[in-house]
Amino acid sequence: MSVLIEILPSRRGQVVVKRGNVPVLPECGRPTLPGVISERSCAFYGARWMLAAIPDVIHLVHGPAGCAYYGSTVRRKSYRIFSTQLVERDIIFGAGAKLYQAVLEACALDPHACAVLVYATCGTGLIGEDLLAVCNRAARKVNRPVVPVNAPGFCGRSQAAGHDIAARVLLDYFIGTGEAREPVDNGVNVLGEFDVQGDLDEIDALLKQLGLKLICAFSGRASVSAMAGAHRARLNIVHCQRTGHLLAEGMQDRFGIPYLKVSFFGLEETASAVRSIARFFGTTGGKEVIEEGIRNARKAVTPFLPKLAGKRVALFFGASRMGSMARAFAELGMDVVMIGSQFGCREDYQDAEAKIKDGAVLIDDAPEKDLEEFISERRPHLMVGGTKEKYLAHKLGVPFLVFPQEMSPFAGFRGFINLAREAAGLVSAPVWRMAWPKCYLALQAKES
Repeated sequence: MSVLIEILPSRRGQVVVKRGNVPVLPECGRPTLPGVISERSCAFYGARWMLAAIPDVIHLVHGPAGCAYYGSTVRRKSYRIFSTQLVERDIIFGAGAKLYQAVLEACALDPHACAVLVYATCGTGLIGEDLLAVCNRAARKVNRPVVPVNAPGFCGRSQAAGHDIAARVLLDYFIGTGEAREPVDNGVNVLGEFDVQGDLDEIDALLKQLGLKLICAFSGRASVSAMAGAHRARLNIVHCQRTGHLLAEGMQDRFGIPYLKVSFFGLEETASAVRSIARFFGTTGGKEVIEEGIRNARKAVTPFLPKLAGKRVALFFGASRMGSMARAFAELGMDVVMIGSQFGCREDYQDAEAKIKDGAVLIDDAPEKDLEEFISERRPHLMVGGTKEKYLAHKLGVPFLVFPQEMSPFAGFRGFINLAREAAGLVSAPVWRMAWPKCYLALQAKES
């Protein structure tokens, strides 16, 4: 079956179509072709994605002002950020003294901060700044940890490299540094959860219904003190595998904490997550939580289902949530015609491939040209992805749902209702009839 779009010869393996029962996966983990406008972000931004939400530390970007500006907004939230604002002279002659002085000034402006995170960007990576030595000297002066986050943008093929660097920083400098060692019997951590628009509140509510206590959520609710006590949890719940897996493995090795990989997106995925967690703790309340949650959610989404039934949806975002989101849209009666990500791994695509129908396209590291051709040829009724793809879809007259979301939580049973409401509102908005080309309207009329 043809993928209907023209693909560069060197990218052919990265775009495949699901056919029958024979698993077919796109090639992934490859560097982006030089000259191709990729949708990927850099390693520095990947580190910011992981660490930006930590509230009681100073975030200091050792690089040009542009890098600091780029890293100041993460998941639509603007964070206070400091910068050494490197210029050409600093790149030529070095900027260690400038960094040292910047740490002192930042600590004077925020004297209650528990630590300082110093992010290295491409400029400092290129000149070989001895970041660790400067941070150690500054730490002795300000009497608090000054931690290097050595994530210059060029050090990986995508933002995924930054996720791993940030995870190692948390393991080496923050997790388990508290004095208390005894485990909390009902204590859990959630890994790879960033509290987008209240997602964490929905997850925490489900955990409380099971009688569990959330110790730390990385990094949506990860103060320095919470991370220091995170080693006391009995279980780590991995919500985003790409950002949480390395943390889970590290905490299992260092503290013996087991972990479960789950998803809280969609009814069946949330039910499966609650069931697995309840089974681990031997609690009996999981069945009631699931039955009540699914019953209420199905009743609430009923008015939206006629607007979504049979509508085509294309998904393109992060990595490990492809499969669970495909299943969630299928539960809404929608037909997933494309699924892809900027930096998915083989396991991500295996999970996604198992949850889509024959004829759907799987695509890795799609440049803008591929997405444009796909939208033009397959004409989905809704596209879901990051902000970078939003305006492309709008220009082509296709409704777009930003994920991670911008309006309300999508996690848990109540989050599923929000997903249905927002998707139905987008696909049925009259404005899109004015934007659609005549050929699309003809196809719509033929289908109806």
